[in-house]
Amino acid sequence: MSDSDVRQPRLLHRLEFILFRGIELLLSCLSIATATSLGRMAGRLFYTLSPRYRRLVRRNLRIATANDGLGPAELHELTLETFRRAGANFLGALRTPMLDLETVHEIATEDGTDLMAGRGPGRTGLVVTMSHMGNWEAMARLSKDYVGEAEYGGVYRPLENPLMDALTRERRTMDGAVLFSRKDGFHAPAALLKRGGSLGILADHRAGGRGAVLPFFGKLTTCSPLPALLARRGRADVSVLSIVTQDAGHWRMILRPLHGEAGAEAIMAELERGMRRSLADVFWLHDRWRIDSRRPLSLFARLDPERAAEATVPLRLVVTLPADLGPAARERLFEDLFRARPDLRLELLEASPSDPPREGVAVHVWDPQQPPEHADGTLRRIDESHPAPLDGALLFGSEAGLARAAKRLGLRAIIGLDVAGKPWTHSFARPTDQAGWKEIVDELSWIPDRYRK
Repeated sequence: MSDSDVRQPRLLHRLEFILFRGIELLLSCLSIATATSLGRMAGRLFYTLSPRYRRLVRRNLRIATANDGLGPAELHELTLETFRRAGANFLGALRTPMLDLETVHEIATEDGTDLMAGRGPGRTGLVVTMSHMGNWEAMARLSKDYVGEAEYGGVYRPLENPLMDALTRERRTMDGAVLFSRKDGFHAPAALLKRGGSLGILADHRAGGRGAVLPFFGKLTTCSPLPALLARRGRADVSVLSIVTQDAGHWRMILRPLHGEAGAEAIMAELERGMRRSLADVFWLHDRWRIDSRRPLSLFARLDPERAAEATVPLRLVVTLPADLGPAARERLFEDLFRARPDLRLELLEASPSDPPREGVAVHVWDPQQPPEHADGTLRRIDESHPAPLDGALLFGSEAGLARAAKRLGLRAIIGLDVAGKPWTHSFARPTDQAGWKEIVDELSWIPDRYRK
């Protein structure tokens, strides 16, 4: 890193760093079992105090378990345990760099980590694909022993706080690892793989327009192509790592090889299987399947209709329509919406009972004249009518009460016609013909030109 690239810490960075080192000092007085037990209590407290993250984690787990048939009580317990594990894994990961290597071996059970052995110059390298799961710092410490004399390292994203970033780099490299910033390109990590080294890559985050659009836990999203890209360039094998809590302060490192074609689809499918070994150990406090507030039909990447049709967890949108929209115009609108996103499930609100206009549309009877305070109950009932959560609302009837209820429910995209201000996230002019409705659908599913190919 050149001198021009070094960022100067601000006052807030220094305060964060002092707080972090203070927490570390306190943790250094505790055994790792005690630290993780304290982390479970902290996670439970965070669950109680943060309705926002409670809702987010529950949403992620509803998607991840949508095809598993979990009941409300089971989902509640899984959500609560996820917060407990997040706290335990976080404090465990903070405590691990301060342990001697012998103690780190004692807190980790090896299961398949011999895949990393027997590599080096003249031999095949190994991509270790992983998720934000368990005590990942233990794997960072133990990798040197797993690989022996071969090189090993990881691809990482620099932290915003330069003081924290420098400390993280120092600790991740103290046992011999090499770190590669995502900002510096892929030539160096590919070269390490060609020399028979092992390379860790976190791949469970959204990848944006440059990602591959694939079902992940059944729901369409953009997935990182980086493990497949580096495995191809480095002519390396691919494996997937899971880190599962065994007991307080003890984890199992499960490394499994990927057989056959190591493309993005196969890697993400194996990563999902690894995460399913212990969903509660996965860090679900990020909006993995977030939709855009203005363009809820867009993943900002080219969508393969056949691949989209393979999704088993739908993009769920509440829909209302203007009362004067005729049958032919309604039918064409639905065709355009499903052409843009074949994985849609539309929850259509109608004033009177009617048959669903097509597959993928569920009709819900409601009274447009109902008091605004009843809208919350209406949307909650619709939300809970399917295992997967609602994602957004296309309120082409521009019902303000429903829009406010959608906001309270946590829906990210709330679209209306000829509306302004909160809680609306975007407004379109009311169409006067079918071409106008088509333009709305095109805007809702817009993809930048550079990602269309």
